[in-house]
Amino acid sequence: MRFITFNLIFLQLASLASQTAMTSPTKVQVAFVEALAPKDTTSSERFQKEYETSVALGKAQVEGELARCGYELSTKMVFYDASDSIQALEQAKKLSQEDTWLLIGPRRSNHYLLFSQGALDTPSVSLMASSSEVSELGSLHVSLAPTNKKMAQVAVNKLKDFNFSSEPEFLSIVAEDCVTCVDFEKDFAEIAKKEGIKKLGIIKLTGESPSLEEVKNKVKSLKPAFVLVPNYSKLSAAIIHAAQPLSPKSVFIGGDGWGDTNFGFVQNNVYVGQAKGFTVRGFPPHQVGLTQFSLGKNLSRENASRVASSSSLAILKTFDGLKDLLCSKKPKNRESFASSFKNVSTKIFNSPWGVSVFSLQDGNIVYSETRR
Repeated sequence: MRFITFNLIFLQLASLASQTAMTSPTKVQVAFVEALAPKDTTSSERFQKEYETSVALGKAQVEGELARCGYELSTKMVFYDASDSIQALEQAKKLSQEDTWLLIGPRRSNHYLLFSQGALDTPSVSLMASSSEVSELGSLHVSLAPTNKKMAQVAVNKLKDFNFSSEPEFLSIVAEDCVTCVDFEKDFAEIAKKEGIKKLGIIKLTGESPSLEEVKNKVKSLKPAFVLVPNYSKLSAAIIHAAQPLSPKSVFIGGDGWGDTNFGFVQNNVYVGQAKGFTVRGFPPHQVGLTQFSLGKNLSRENASRVASSSSLAILKTFDGLKDLLCSKKPKNRESFASSFKNVSTKIFNSPWGVSVFSLQDGNIVYSETRR
């Protein structure tokens, strides 16, 4: 009798353990890696806090639905200094060995290219990398930003809105240690040439605070119709400040690095002065961008958004894509997730926003339109 009772208890415990195992959620770790260390002079503490808030907000928005689909999400954030780009590679290697299912990598193209090398078998998404080299990485490593070629085409088309008295000529000033900046300049120059727009020359700069004497001399002597400045915001602001007084009629053109009304070093910068121009970006203003994907629409309806940067838009879109992938494909482990990601990444983790044009007016960057 005792033997039968013991067997019954054992069977009941085994059944209970089996049911528990069946109902336990599959744990999914997602890591966010970005050049936002406190000592980094190219990003502000405010941007870092915005990034952290965006991750928390995105996670909170998808946790319930993911739980119903059988998943438990954990997130990890790693920040490093922008001047130490090798950290992108090292962090990707480390996180890939920690059973991370998905890596959200750096927004800068040169950093993300290194990052992808450190995560050869782990899926990754860059929030903003736009160089042609990034687009050639394959479907395991993708970016939410449109390519530089698409943005350059929009920039060249936008020039038609300016009533130049003669065939316009331009001067390029580019940071040669910035992969995406060089890439954008190359695409822009090729497209402009087809449109009969003459390139007067190119000035290549290196570092965050280079000498601008050559810039001043060239702009003063050439007086170009427009100056192409496809660099990150801090260097771009310094170039515009140096060049604008020497050629007041020149129009300044930027790629996807100037920032917007709320973030970056160009807007509200006393050094920019009365310069006129525009920048093309892969992201519209935050409230416009939220209306173009499901998670964002929910936030718009709830009026619950506490973030406003382009990075936050991309972070929220990444959570939206992750939720869709997990609940539709139901991968059971890290390996099956990678396989599913590779098959659908270009559809799920892509930009719904087209290319936006922002005007430079009175030292501020003002949203103008979106072109597709």
